[in-house]
Amino acid sequence: MPNQFASAPAIKPPGSAGVLVFATLVLCAAFGEAATGLVVPAMPALGELFGKPPATIQLTIVSFAVMFAVGQLVFGPYSDRKGRRTALLIGAVLTLAGSGAAAMADNFWLIVAGRAIQGLGAASGYVVSRAIVRDIYGAEGSAKAMALLFALMSASFLGAPLVGGALLEIASWRAGFVFAFAAALVWLASTILIMPETRVAAPASETKAIPVVYLGLFRHRGFLGFMITHSIAYAGLYCFVAGAPYFFIDSLEMKPSSYGVIAAIAISGFFVGSTAARYAIPRWGMQRCVKVSLLIMLCAPAMLFGFGLVDWLPVPVVVATQFAFWFGGGFLAPNTAAGVMMSHPRAAGAAAAVLGFVQMCAAAAVASMQGLIYDGTVFPMAGMQLVLGLAALSVWARLKQYTA
Repeated sequence: MPNQFASAPAIKPPGSAGVLVFATLVLCAAFGEAATGLVVPAMPALGELFGKPPATIQLTIVSFAVMFAVGQLVFGPYSDRKGRRTALLIGAVLTLAGSGAAAMADNFWLIVAGRAIQGLGAASGYVVSRAIVRDIYGAEGSAKAMALLFALMSASFLGAPLVGGALLEIASWRAGFVFAFAAALVWLASTILIMPETRVAAPASETKAIPVVYLGLFRHRGFLGFMITHSIAYAGLYCFVAGAPYFFIDSLEMKPSSYGVIAAIAISGFFVGSTAARYAIPRWGMQRCVKVSLLIMLCAPAMLFGFGLVDWLPVPVVVATQFAFWFGGGFLAPNTAAGVMMSHPRAAGAAAAVLGFVQMCAAAAVASMQGLIYDGTVFPMAGMQLVLGLAALSVWARLKQYTA
């Protein structure tokens, strides 16, 4: 199906501000995942403190993920119409409010509410930053720039559990939210002082109602191929985010700080994969990179599941297979995210919003399921990753012809 939107011109930020602008984009884009990483090591401790089972404690992830998803549907088209910078400023204020509320909460449900507000604000940074990359670098440079963005984002992902685990041991569960509050403050300041407006306003005659824009996206099979593949694979990462703390801290009785190290090692695979994608994309092309990524994300949990069946699960083996899984995710994400943006350049904000909404709904569902099926073994995490890997590969095989 031909693209219904005309190609949008690229905008270059002022030369001296380019690095600072990109650094601001990394902070805004990474805030959501980093804020979750800060909280994850404290989940077992919150369960003990408030007397809640794992399925209930997972609501600290689910509430964030749901609002993170819904917020992108709001901020994506809002940034297309009203401006990227304004959307980022609103998001920064919401993340400040949510982080502060959770940090001061004395009731579990107030923490859940604070995480929901935090997620709504974080949605702005995640969706708008990717639209800005498309604004600045255009169709030709978006894939490589997106790979760099994802690589730098993943560095914060892998550092967040380390920081969260250390803060939990030296202070309390509140410290992670205080740290997130400080990061949101930097986001607000840098958006005010550094970020230019990058949106190219479309003529009034070209402006379409939001439902029409979304309908156009879902009619485009190339968009669907990139978006669904990305979302299913992304949900697989949340099997680790939601399931690993209980497996390592509860079942293996590790300290939160030790789990933070393990999580950082596993999640570093995303950083390595994103970095590798930046160099592989010009040589292999997006199609081949996506196929290789999905095969890795299928083989890694299959190996872990097999090792579990023969009862051979030393910690290094579990970590190595999860590193490989996250590597596949990092190798995949820049290609599929850039593909979504390129499919509709005049509605990059709306396209990013749909991608973010679907992937976070999938992540929320996976996080909830991990809490419900947790049985003290590695099988809930590895089994669900295996199923999702098969699903992502099947979807891509069916729709890849429309993504060329």
